[in-house]
Amino acid sequence: MSEIPRALLYDELTNIVGRENVIEEREEGIAHSLNRNWFTRTLWSENRQVPLPSFVVYPESTEQVSDVLQIANREKIPVTPFGMGSSGMGGNVPVDGGIIVDTKKMDELIKVNEESLSATIQTGIGSWEYEESLNDLGYTSGHLPASQFCSTYGGFLALRSAGRLSTGYGKIEDMVLGIEVALPNGEIVRTRPVPAHASGPDLNQLFIGSEGAFGIITQATMKIHPYPEERRFRAIIFPDFSSGLQAVRKIMRKDVTPSVARLYTEEETARTFKDTWGVEKEGSYLIIGFDGVEELVEQKEKIALRICEKENGEDLGSEKGEYWWENRYGDYYPKDRSDTEKWQSLLGGYQAAGTVTTCVPYDKAEVAYKEMRRSFKEKFEGRYKNWIHAHFSHWYKTGTMFYVRWYIREIPEEEDTLDVYNEAWSTLVPIALKHEGVVDHHHGIGRLLGRFLSKQDKGGHEVLRSIKKAIDPNNIMNPGVLGLGKC
Repeated sequence: MSEIPRALLYDELTNIVGRENVIEEREEGIAHSLNRNWFTRTLWSENRQVPLPSFVVYPESTEQVSDVLQIANREKIPVTPFGMGSSGMGGNVPVDGGIIVDTKKMDELIKVNEESLSATIQTGIGSWEYEESLNDLGYTSGHLPASQFCSTYGGFLALRSAGRLSTGYGKIEDMVLGIEVALPNGEIVRTRPVPAHASGPDLNQLFIGSEGAFGIITQATMKIHPYPEERRFRAIIFPDFSSGLQAVRKIMRKDVTPSVARLYTEEETARTFKDTWGVEKEGSYLIIGFDGVEELVEQKEKIALRICEKENGEDLGSEKGEYWWENRYGDYYPKDRSDTEKWQSLLGGYQAAGTVTTCVPYDKAEVAYKEMRRSFKEKFEGRYKNWIHAHFSHWYKTGTMFYVRWYIREIPEEEDTLDVYNEAWSTLVPIALKHEGVVDHHHGIGRLLGRFLSKQDKGGHEVLRSIKKAIDPNNIMNPGVLGLGKC
């Protein structure tokens, strides 16, 4: 952007949000570009160019967001919505420059309606801040993801997030009653905060998961829940993964819905027991938990344990289950800063690493993961040091989600790390689609996985493209996310 239009734009933006809320320093742009995205962190660590915005703007109200979007739309300036930058899919990276709209100053808990069990929030509110406020009143959101301490609700809504307790409480899209959205032309849309309706399509679901491509969600009315009277966890070991998978499937079929069920494959079970307790252990490890009224929790746990026993599961008691809950954020926020491998894997540059999350029908679950593991090993074994493991951690009556974590190390200097990184995704994601799975379950698509989305639902991507063109004809809103490119 040349100096004259940049100066004019700066003046207009400061008139809307105040001079203190428009930042154009390069350091601010770098911080917003790097965030938790592996791609940009690797570019930075290798002294390569990272994409930078012209301005970072901090609005404090829906009206200010609307005014900013009106200017951007008039001038055809790209806009990237930003929460706290915890997404790894590149959906909040300003690849076309322009304006970043950072929502962190829109952090108000507007209202708690205890009679209707709902809370209205600005979407820049931090997840931990919201949860603690609800806890003080005797409630919970039920949405407790790994990124609890570095995410906003706007990010959760934009990416269709899932928390650690989603099996019991649902994903973020199940928790929304109504939203407020600023469209690309600045128009404001508000939906009614009701549990259900038959008044045409649910507009909430058009914007939830749209990753800012259709507008910026500025407020939301969310379901809340009384804080559980009883919360307990159990650990069970099965002789193999197949037994554990069948046990949890049957638990879900019986409507004995746990708050959490986290089943580790044999590879991850062995690693977990060795790293955590220093012991060798074979089999497949399950953490299962229940929330609610004490009598119901007691009965559900008994039924679940009975089903696990029939599948040759060995009850390890509550100690290891409670240990997982108490340390549930340890993999995301390593306490031991001397663990160089963990910290460098988070920062990028040291290795290629990623997480594939997909959701498949039960009859495809085991075969899909095994094919992913086999194909990954065939592709990279002998070329680089690598490993791949998984756990299954979000469950439904008809299917399950699995979380495949992969690492590649010791990539020669003459090879481009980004090429190797993309090769891994291109090996694994098509296998999920082949087995009736989806591109992603709860991390979003961003720009990283957009190229796969057109292969997921027959004709679906063209519908998204048509909606994008109608709502955002100038393509200013987060251009390139969801594989929509230049519409």
